[in-house]
Amino acid sequence: MERAELTTEQVLKRDIPWETYMTTKLISGTGLQLLRRYDNRGESVRAQLLDDDGPAYVQVFVSILRDILKEETVEYVLALIDEMLTAYPKQARLFHDKSLASEDTYEPFLS
Repeated sequence: MERAELTTEQVLKRDIPWETYMTTKLISGTGLQLLRRYDNRGESVRAQLLDDDGPAYVQVFVSILRDILKEETVEYVLALIDEMLTAYPKQARLFHDKSLASEDTYEPFLS
């Protein structure tokens, strides 16, 4: 199967080494905790996490897209975002949260 044919479901079956990224300082300890809470959880759990602390999750996702270049990880985070926005389109508002005003949340999507 060619990479272009991978589905979101297939991409999300990957095991991403989040701890390695924290060890190499590509994600923070807080970012690692958020990812552990969110990753491999059911839709209802993820929805509750986004309701509780959505901007923090968006910030982690955007920082990964900005700072990590490994294709498999980028695809994985894009799949998480795709799944989030497909299930709950109103979550797009999280990218406009005032707590993220100092960040360009769209820049990583343009590269």
